[in-house]
Amino acid sequence: MRLFMSVDLVGSTAFKAKHSDRRDGDEPYPVWLNRTRSFYRQFPQIIDNLFAEYSGILDGREAFKHRSPKVWKTVGDEIIFCIRIVCLEHLACCIRSFVKALSAYGDLINSQEPELDVKGCAWVASFPAPNATVTSASRFSIQQTESQVGDQLEEKDEQEADINPGEYDFLGKQIDTGFRISKFAQAHELALSIDLAWLLTLLRQRDLVDCQFTYRGKEALKGVIGGAPYPIITVQTERSTDKRELDSLERTVAGVSFAEPISLRNYLHSFMVQNKVEIPIVVLHHDKIDEAKLPKCYDALKAAWGLGEREDAEREKAKQEANDYDDDVARELSTPETPGTPAPALDPAPTPASAEPSNIGEINLTIDRMIDEYWSSGKW
Repeated sequence: MRLFMSVDLVGSTAFKAKHSDRRDGDEPYPVWLNRTRSFYRQFPQIIDNLFAEYSGILDGREAFKHRSPKVWKTVGDEIIFCIRIVCLEHLACCIRSFVKALSAYGDLINSQEPELDVKGCAWVASFPAPNATVTSASRFSIQQTESQVGDQLEEKDEQEADINPGEYDFLGKQIDTGFRISKFAQAHELALSIDLAWLLTLLRQRDLVDCQFTYRGKEALKGVIGGAPYPIITVQTERSTDKRELDSLERTVAGVSFAEPISLRNYLHSFMVQNKVEIPIVVLHHDKIDEAKLPKCYDALKAAWGLGEREDAEREKAKQEANDYDDDVARELSTPETPGTPAPALDPAPTPASAEPSNIGEINLTIDRMIDEYWSSGKW
């Protein structure tokens, strides 16, 4: 299970247009560029510092104290972080660090430029199924074959992707969902996927996070659960006491209260079951995962992986048999004739398709054809 967290610089487009030529003192670059560069540099540093602080007080920290969120990629004025989740305590540490970083950096950028702020969204995704890890095309030179990009990766590759996510791409329906929900992020609300929101209600029950959830209704998202209306869940991240008070008054007037965590958890669980959204499996650090409760995609992956291994074994066996056959024929063709034995008569007529091949090239073609017929027959 990997956690993805996206932070976006709010108001940056308007700021660039308004201050396109503004510079501070003798700075060679415009202010908007310096602010963006500082955002790329400072926000990840803030998360790292907060993660180290929070991980020092949580149980099971030895298993995740060096697993702070890593930058996966930057897109314009957006930074996307990625980290493989070890346990529920680790997830709590990551979320607390991210929410606090939104607040800390928001205060910092507001003190420099009141027109700028930050907003965030977060989601989770399971690997290697139903989502997939693929090697980023940027890692390969143009001399290497295209088949190397996007090939099925092994566990060692997944572990490498945990350390250096920037060298990999992550594809799948849960990744698509994460990008879809980002439009509901606001400077004072963190948007969540429903499976992550469900996990956070578990953390809230155990006092590992202090989240105030809001249910914003449902909305159809393109390509998500077949277009069925998707629950919009947010967590309050407002850092200003005055604005929090105003938000509370507005909620009272509008009759919109924070969602009660237990009721929200039960609702999201029922929604995911009915809409065939797989329940995420993350446990406390001292608990073991019950394999009987693993999602269906795990069994499907296990079966497919086993089939692939059998196919590879059969393919290697067929190749070895073909090579052995080539070697036998080559030895027969190279055996010297017995003195006095007349040479066979040459037949200038073309060899019929049903006759024995007359050279190694034809032998190889015949073997290849036999192998293709074997695999296409479905008898394996």
